[in-house]
Amino acid sequence: MFREIKKKQIILENRKPYKSDVTNYIRELNLIDWVYSSMRMDGSSLTREDVGRILKGEFIIDAAVSDHAAVENYCSAIKYANDILALGSDINNKIILQIHNLLSGGTTLAYRRGNPIVLAFGYNPPHASEVEEQMNLLLIWLYSKEFETNPLLKAAHLHNRFIEIFPFEENCGAMARFLLEYYLLRNGYPPVALGFSEQEYNGMIIKYLKEDDSQPFYNVLERAMFNKMEILMQLTAR
Repeated sequence: MFREIKKKQIILENRKPYKSDVTNYIRELNLIDWVYSSMRMDGSSLTREDVGRILKGEFIIDAAVSDHAAVENYCSAIKYANDILALGSDINNKIILQIHNLLSGGTTLAYRRGNPIVLAFGYNPPHASEVEEQMNLLLIWLYSKEFETNPLLKAAHLHNRFIEIFPFEENCGAMARFLLEYYLLRNGYPPVALGFSEQEYNGMIIKYLKEDDSQPFYNVLERAMFNKMEILMQLTAR
């Protein structure tokens, strides 16, 4: 399936620049895909329509204030990501810390100092004293040649390895998904809406942590990207 995705990516690049109304629609679609799917995997009850309305500045009476704040935090982090992408910036520790800070509403600019037990996964992450070293090793791996011919596969492994390190006290899942999307964008792919519920997502992570198996997660990512490319092909057809 990745071969077909790659073909569609080339076709879409050759169709640029898109008409202004198409560009605006795709920008809005990408934003909703990114925010809604990630919040859903964290257990948010917001519908896709709710997220779209909040992104347009509406206040949803039935939605919690925390949900509104989370959408705003995502918007701030995505704006920052787009700004540094425009500069051609690769992922580094400074960028990771700043994105997490924005996603968390400006609470911290440091890796964790505690040693939490991640109850949702039944998992004990590396000791806090090891986090910085583990993150440096992750970044070295990220720019190695492993999986370089398939950015989707590398993005899946990036997500899972980040979760395995669990470098923050909170919002590690959101950060892992954010870095996945950033890496895809950095390599010329659009954001995708991963079709996981919170339970399915947690189950996929548990499988990776227990069996070191990223293939099931990759399969979902690959299908999501194929579906997104199909939509973009239809939107940009002349």
